[in-house]
Formats: sequence, structure tokens, C-alpha cells
Amino acid sequence: MSERRFTTSYIYAAVALCLGVAAAWAGFLSWSTAPLVLIGLCGWTLLEYVMHRFIFHYDARSRLVRKFLYHAHVAHHEDPLGGSGVSSSLIMGLPIGAACWFLAWAATGSWVAGFWVFIGLAAGFFGYKWVHFQCHHRRSRLRILRYLRHYHLLHHYKTPELRFGVTTPLFDLLFGTFRAPSDTSRNLNAEGVR
Repeated sequence: MSERRFTTSYIYAAVALCLGVAAAWAGFLSWSTAPLVLIGLCGWTLLEYVMHRFIFHYDARSRLVRKFLYHAHVAHHEDPLGGSGVSSSLIMGLPIGAACWFLAWAATGSWVAGFWVFIGLAAGFFGYKWVHFQCHHRRSRLRILRYLRHYHLLHHYKTPELRFGVTTPLFDLLFGTFRAPSDTSRNLNAEGVR
């Protein structure tokens, strides 16, 4: 596997780490730090679901939007084992990251609290990239990763209109797009073959 697939993740992780170090160095650690990071982490899982369901699977009419969506996600569905889509490009990631930072700042009303929420968002993104890579390129011994892999591969090969969560099926449950994996589909491999 090429390390360049994780370039965007490394950049986000470095930004989050730098923000955390800067905030800690400036004396902005307090009892509220951990809940803010947790809010960001949970916020990422919701953002992951919303982007995947309502943006990446949007049936666009505009040729320009269809082209954007193709590069952002559709190509990944056409070739799930290829490099496309497994690692989002920096061109797409930077505006999303900037929007997340702005939303974190606007929601908290504080640049320091916004840093901590953004650090949680970035950690969630990094976790998502890792889990998504595991789903397509590894077979884990951990039961939870095997479940998430199976759940995600069902989205690719059986039900692209369902199962939009990659790191958690929570929002699929909440928004009606969850279907329990059946025993008959238990043995799908990364190519969707039994």
C-alpha cells in the first residue's frame, strides 16, 4: 500500500496536534477540554454520515457537480480497492476542514473552545480514514473491525442506498438507513465475493 493514501490524514493529524499543543502551551487546558474534544469526535461521525448520504450519493443533474461527485466518491464505488476515494484529496479536504473549524468556532463562540472541538473533529476524521482503509485493505482480528468491514462492504456491493456510516452504524439506526447484516452475506470479501 502506498503511503501517499494517508497524506491528507497525516496533515489533519498534524494540524490537530499543533492546535492542541498551542492551546495547551497557552494555558488553555481545563476541566472542559475533554468534553469539547468528545463533542468534536461525535460531531465527526454525524458529519461523516451526512456527507456520505446526502452529498456523495446525491443524484446531480449538473455535469460539473456530477464530475465533482465522481472524483469525490463515485469512482470509489466503481473501484473500491483502488486509490480513489479511500483517501480524500487535499483540495477537497481543506475547504471541509476550514468549514469544520469555522463551525466549531461559531458553535462555541471561542477560538480556544473551537480548537478543542476541531481537534476532536480531526481525530474523528483520522479514525474514519483508518477504519475505511481497514475495511477495504485489511482483515482484522478485532470483532468490531470485522463487523464494520462487513457492514461497509455491504454498502458497496449490496445496498448502496443504505449503510452510510463507516465508523459507526449509529446514524444509520437513527435515520432509518440501517439494515442488520444477514448471515447469508457473512462471507463477503473485499471484492464483494463470497
